[in-house]
Amino acid sequence: MPEEKQYVLPMPQKRGVYFFLIANVFAFALCGVIWALIWYGDFFTPAAAAVWGFLARNSGWTVGAALSPLFAALVLGYGYARRAMARRAREKAEALTIAALARGTQLPG
Repeated sequence: MPEEKQYVLPMPQKRGVYFFLIANVFAFALCGVIWALIWYGDFFTPAAAAVWGFLARNSGWTVGAALSPLFAALVLGYGYARRAMARRAREKAEALTIAALARGTQLPG
């Protein structure tokens, strides 16, 4: 009879709990600062108007700014796809080598 698996959650260490709490405090503070900048950010209006004016005059930069997340996602996806294709090719070559050795032959090359 197979051994029964026991799923027990590890007890968190104090250091990890403290780090988690500090990270959450920092995250909430950052969210509060961003909210305050948007809510009370009248001083930010001239800078935002300057950026908007630049983007309105230069449509190429506007399109680039709008598409940059898309291009970043495509490049990241392409990198993952290449890595997966290389892994599958390597696994296939290993399987062919094992099958050839099991039959007592060698693959050319």
